[in-house]
Amino acid sequence: MKRFFKILIFIFFIQMTFMPIIVKANILCNDGTISPSCGDCHRGCCSHHGGCSSGSSHGSSSSGTSGYNNNSNNSSSGNSSYVPQEPQKSSDVTLKEVTVDNKKIDISDNMVYSTKNEKVNIYIVANDSKATIEYEKNSQLTIGNNIKDIKVIAENGNVKNYKLNIIREKVLSDNNNIRIMVEGKEIKFDYLKTTTVYLSNNKNKLDLDYKLEDESAKVEIIGNDDLKVGQSKVIVKVTAENGEEQDYTIMVEKYGKTEKMINYVIYFTLGIMSFSFIVGIGFLIYYFKIKTKKD
Repeated sequence: MKRFFKILIFIFFIQMTFMPIIVKANILCNDGTISPSCGDCHRGCCSHHGGCSSGSSHGSSSSGTSGYNNNSNNSSSGNSSYVPQEPQKSSDVTLKEVTVDNKKIDISDNMVYSTKNEKVNIYIVANDSKATIEYEKNSQLTIGNNIKDIKVIAENGNVKNYKLNIIREKVLSDNNNIRIMVEGKEIKFDYLKTTTVYLSNNKNKLDLDYKLEDESAKVEIIGNDDLKVGQSKVIVKVTAENGEEQDYTIMVEKYGKTEKMINYVIYFTLGIMSFSFIVGIGFLIYYFKIKTKKD
């Protein structure tokens, strides 16, 4: 037993002689208090006392670790206060789709679309669903340029303006109808747009006048100069506003003095024959009525 105690005393003597006494001092917190449990500054120390910093040990030895502020957002201690950051708002003011009457338009700062309609429907979508778009959805158009403003407001308040120029084209008329008068009297045409008129021997051209249904159409008269004896052709060409053409053909019958005299004789003979035929028919009717009564 005595030998056992001698061995213990010998071991204690060796430790005291050859090894330094390690004293682990508690650290000093940032608010001036001493941590009861931390010997060096690490995450979680002094969580209720403003954290700790390196070189803040209380005693003869100091900690060489970096300081920690347990009130920071990066603290993983359950006792630390955490302040969440607000999510960053989108600044996207770009457009995803622009359509006019269901037809897609290439997107740019200044867009152009042509139509013949009096009214169009506009539909616009932004790339960011949180962005706001201000524009006129249903638009009445006038002939020519119609500038439409498009305003995109991003989630963070950024603003971008776009312009859409809708050009309304004029609808050209296809109306090539016309009323034609010769010597003040309107002449009628058949389904082939053809008719025949007679011209006195002492005249060299038709006394033509006309009235268009559509004043935007154009008229050209061909062949109504120095009309010769016999048959001639006068053409009235009407071109509608959209370029469609229609020819109205007038066959002109012009006779000389001999032909005119022959025509008079023919007309007189035909007149006499017609009169004789009518008188003959009347006489036959009267004769048969008398005979019927006698019988």
